[in-house]
Amino acid sequence: MFRPDPTISQVSVPREAIVAVIESINQPQLSIPGKPAQGAQAHLCGVRNADGSFSVYVSLFLLQSGEVVVYAFEPRQFPIERYREIEAEGLHFLESMGFMLDNLRFRNLSVEQQEQAMERVPLLSPRKAAPAPPAPKASDGARQAAAARLLASF
Repeated sequence: MFRPDPTISQVSVPREAIVAVIESINQPQLSIPGKPAQGAQAHLCGVRNADGSFSVYVSLFLLQSGEVVVYAFEPRQFPIERYREIEAEGLHFLESMGFMLDNLRFRNLSVEQQEQAMERVPLLSPRKAAPAPPAPKASDGARQAAAARLLASF
């Protein structure tokens, strides 16, 4: 089961330890408890740990606030025999939130392409989004004038 882990915002692993990177090709609006609703990008990252076990992380990059919300599969480390099953569970988890996903086939990319992909994934290389500008607030007089123009057009 994937559980949110607020202690993780980045997973520092060498490029060679990355098994898979799957990213969203859309940015649906999400409402995550305690955060304002906003568009998000998603990534699923499979990692081979130093001890030979595997881990799978799902990350959501909140576009407006620039936050990374990470969900880790529990138990955190598992044997290779469970990897495909757990990766599929992570994909289903993201698809249930409305994400459409693309497998980058990370291991088949050139070293340069792998490094570029890692830079794009906030979980592997943190970045900060520029906050969206606040919506302009119209005064009551401006709202009344706009409403009057709208009604006069009929």
